[in-house]
Amino acid sequence: MHRIAEFSLDKVNLGLIVLDKDFNIIIWNAWLVRLTGKNGDEMIGTNIVKEYPLFAKKSYLDILQGALLNGQSRFLSGALHKIFIPPAENLPQNIRQNLLVEPLYDGDEKYVLLQITDMTGHYTRVKQLKNMIKELGLEYEQVKASETISRHQSLHDSLTGLPNRNLFIDRLNNVLNLAKRNGEMLAVMFLDLDGFKEVNDNFGHQVGDQVLQMTAERIKLLLRDSDTLARLGGDEFVLLLPRISSTHDAATVADKIRSVFKQPFTIFDHNILLTPSIGISIYPGDGNDAQSLIKNADMAMYTVKSKGKNDFRFFQADK
Repeated sequence: MHRIAEFSLDKVNLGLIVLDKDFNIIIWNAWLVRLTGKNGDEMIGTNIVKEYPLFAKKSYLDILQGALLNGQSRFLSGALHKIFIPPAENLPQNIRQNLLVEPLYDGDEKYVLLQITDMTGHYTRVKQLKNMIKELGLEYEQVKASETISRHQSLHDSLTGLPNRNLFIDRLNNVLNLAKRNGEMLAVMFLDLDGFKEVNDNFGHQVGDQVLQMTAERIKLLLRDSDTLARLGGDEFVLLLPRISSTHDAATVADKIRSVFKQPFTIFDHNILLTPSIGISIYPGDGNDAQSLIKNADMAMYTVKSKGKNDFRFFQADK
């Protein structure tokens, strides 16, 4: 039976150390031989405190004495303590061990049982899982950022950064719903740059692009936070003015827009003077939906074009 007990001690997949009352090693199983390279004949009879100075530290010595004198069990995690019995020099050193310290009795004799478990694989998997979660988190953030960028690009003009037709119509629909509910007025302006084609023809599209960008910046400075300026394409812009009190409010904004074009656009030593033609439609009189208001503002703008340009005009159904 004694041989079976020894054989069993050597077969278990953990380190087993039994200490006597003086903390001398009386059992050192085969798992520890494989870990340390130190055989049982070499280790039995040695004092663990002298052999492994870690156990000489007060906190560890208190744990050993607590098991021996007071029958206290104590579990020490490798997450905090890492290694209790170091491996042989020819083995990997980056390992983790758990240690369970328990009292052991044989009649009146008292002993201390140390059980060392190799947790390296567990902590490696935990670390890998943490890294995977971190990578998934980063990937998720990148995907969300990419989606945000893609959504922004799909709703904004790439040249000026202004809202495009889709976003403008979406905002116009939202403002229309509020206006219908609250009995409010709103204005839609359709703006076209007079003579812009000649700018591209005479100075090139690079200059033309800068004119469009500068036009957007100038007009934005005139607007409230609640207003929306959008570029439909080419030199066509639309403007949404929610919650106006009268057509006079829209006329005032149109006059301000015309005034900012009195200052030439200076690009590459070229002083370029342009004028705007502006058509205006008003809710509720000129339409009850986004498409009608935009269409009618566009028609009013073409009336301005046909009457000499550089002006604004409200939509009139019979004109």
